[in-house]
Amino acid sequence: MEHSWMERFDVSIYNAVSTEQLRGLRDRMHFELRPSLFEDVMEWNRSVNAAHDRLIAGTIALAEQTLRLEGFGVPPVPYAFVAVGSAGRMEQTLWSDQDNGIMYADPPVEQGEAAADYFRVFSERVHSWLQSAGYPPCPGNVLCTNPFWRKPKSAWIDMVHGWLDDPQWENVRYLLMIADVRCMYGETELVHQFRSAYMQSVAERPAMLDHMLQNTLYHKITIGVLGNIITERYGEDAGAFDVKYGAYIPLVNGIRLLALADGITEASTLERLEALRESGNYPKADVDRWREAFATALELRSLAQHEKDGPLYTTRGMIDPESLTKQNKRRLKQCLKTGIELQQTVRRTVERIADGMPKKRGGLG
Repeated sequence: MEHSWMERFDVSIYNAVSTEQLRGLRDRMHFELRPSLFEDVMEWNRSVNAAHDRLIAGTIALAEQTLRLEGFGVPPVPYAFVAVGSAGRMEQTLWSDQDNGIMYADPPVEQGEAAADYFRVFSERVHSWLQSAGYPPCPGNVLCTNPFWRKPKSAWIDMVHGWLDDPQWENVRYLLMIADVRCMYGETELVHQFRSAYMQSVAERPAMLDHMLQNTLYHKITIGVLGNIITERYGEDAGAFDVKYGAYIPLVNGIRLLALADGITEASTLERLEALRESGNYPKADVDRWREAFATALELRSLAQHEKDGPLYTTRGMIDPESLTKQNKRRLKQCLKTGIELQQTVRRTVERIADGMPKKRGGLG
């Protein structure tokens, strides 16, 4: 992406004063970025996520300004607008939805209700305007408008401790999801403090890794015993391959759990891979294969069938294998084979930690 376009994009966001302008910028982002996907997938991913970050930050800043002009005042305490999921990992496609929350500094007791009221109104405004800009809401209601994901930092930390003390399936799913949390706007230090508390709490409970393992391996790499690509058999997606849940998510989940086991604090998959490579706990050749597989999944996920549902950009994460070039079909098969190897490494790693073996670990060898 040309720097000149991003500079113009930044200026346009800074000067935006309406949801219509925000929507126009989102459409412009698609127009500018879609054609460059095949040039360099990693650079494309960085450009897409940089554009998303700027547009979302501009929406939040506009909501702040509008509430002030409407008489609601300024934010009563420092806060961070946070993202999880692909936005937290900086892996959004052009069609990603909202997975977000609000973490704010603990207000004085006498100001607690007023702070909660302000951030309730604020979250409703941001959520509505992000939808106007084309971002669908998270189907699982991981949204800033949900009080579960909008509260003081101490309440976020208490929430994590509650999940750790009661490792049922859904709580473990949330624990893994929150490992991807990232500040998209506001006080980054709040999120740094929260992540530090999160990592320390997980490290103090190594047995939790076994619970996390079951959740991490829930989504299997979908490849047949003969190396064939397994496609959907029924429904409107019959004949299509679920690249999101059959390749991308299993890779992301496996790399995330290896990172947590090593105490790696980075939120993005690429940064986690680099940290794993430098840790010396895994053969660099293995980590390089994981990175190549991840790059393939990231690219093919961005090629998935997409549509516009009214004003919203959506995708089901499906691709037609028969539409792929021979080279891309080979890359997909190699990606899936590497994903199987990664999941085997993840299982062995967690089992060795549970057995109290030394930290030094190897790959398949």
